[in-house]
Amino acid sequence: MNPPPPEETGCQMMKRLAKELEKGIEKSGKLAQELRARIAGLEAQANPDQAQIDALKQALERLEQKIEDDRVALSDLETVISENC
Repeated sequence: MNPPPPEETGCQMMKRLAKELEKGIEKSGKLAQELRARIAGLEAQANPDQAQIDALKQALERLEQKIEDDRVALSDLETVISENC
């Protein structure tokens, strides 16, 4: 996260945090797509490395959970912003 600018109001801070969350969700989404493509590529091989596939699937599962958690946090933050700013 970026440090807050000097004399940032509460509303400005929440809006900045919401933008940072949006960017993080987008970045994580792109990484998840890359992991899915990598998994598909490995599974398409004649003799796939199952340990590597399993590790990538675990990483993808954790990343998808992080994305979901971030979306919930963003939704909550947007609600607070709309009610108070």
